[in-house]
Amino acid sequence: MSKIGEYTEPRKADEKIQQLCNQVKDQVETKTGKEYKQFTAILYRTQVVAGKNFLIKVDVGDLNGLHLLLYRDLSDRVEVIKVEEHKKDDPLVPF
Repeated sequence: MSKIGEYTEPRKADEKIQQLCNQVKDQVETKTGKEYKQFTAILYRTQVVAGKNFLIKVDVGDLNGLHLLLYRDLSDRVEVIKVEEHKKDDPLVPF
């Protein structure tokens, strides 16, 4: 179990995390300037703040992968804060 303010250990993505990714896919495509046919959540970590931060590893095919930093506020609005590309084999660490 993580301490308050720390990220959890990486966990296998479930349907709720995939739904969160589906919700922000357009934002991610705008940030990267690319269109993704595949957009599958693989792993995730969370951090409780005034809302919740999500670090998510996403498989987008093409031997590529993304790391997403998302923020969900207390009213459940989700925003893409950062996107890192070419992260298929990289560990999921805060960035």
